[in-house]
Amino acid sequence: MGNLLFSPSGRIGPSDFTKGIMILAIIGAVLALLPFISMGLAMIGSLISLILIIPFFFLNIKRAHDAGKSGWMSLLHLVIYVILAVVLSMIVTAVFAGNFDQAAVQEAANEAAASGDMAGVMNAAAGMAKATAIPSAIGGLVMAYLFSMIVNMINKQEPNENQYGPVPH
Repeated sequence: MGNLLFSPSGRIGPSDFTKGIMILAIIGAVLALLPFISMGLAMIGSLISLILIIPFFFLNIKRAHDAGKSGWMSLLHLVIYVILAVVLSMIVTAVFAGNFDQAAVQEAANEAAASGDMAGVMNAAAGMAKATAIPSAIGGLVMAYLFSMIVNMINKQEPNENQYGPVPH
């Protein structure tokens, strides 16, 4: 497991790549649900999500290596992931947070900020965060699976040893 997520060296096949991406997606889904516990924890979860970019890149580098390509190919994977994430975010926000009065939420946040009430600022956005948490978590899992399928279609496994190592088991 450690070598799968925490090392950019070597090669991984399509199934190990999908497994690694899904592990990261499950961690991300749990982090997406933190607004139900506490907005403070949700903010910490957001920071942890940023740290998950590192094993994400390591997986993508090893998957590119398996296809005999440079690890720089993982930048293309990042572009694909960002596009899928933006589209998903727009859909989830439109469908599940569309009934929130954005102007009222912004007004409440502005009033709380003007009075120095940071808890009020967080409470103003908490309703929208909770409304989108479950759909975002589920959508993130689906997006991660689609992403892994697209990357596996782009990177066909080389059947022989290459400059990045032997064929993964």
